[in-house]
Amino acid sequence: MDRREPCPRRALKAIVEASPYSFAELSRMLGRPNPYLAAFVRIGKPAALTEAEHRQLADFFGLDERALGVRELWRPIAA
Repeated sequence: MDRREPCPRRALKAIVEASPYSFAELSRMLGRPNPYLAAFVRIGKPAALTEAEHRQLADFFGLDERALGVRELWRPIAA
């Protein structure tokens, strides 16, 4: 993976680590089991968060969704 491409896992990890919130607390906010976001970041399961989950997390932190690693959909991923 090209490190210049947005990475939702790295972005979410950095945001959560800089916040007073845990992955478990944020998972519960999304209506998911406690390990949901930690598993997403650490082992890549689920493969991706839903659009609604990205939006909810971005809104919660007062960020643009791109801050969570959502890339511009019309721009191809670098090979």
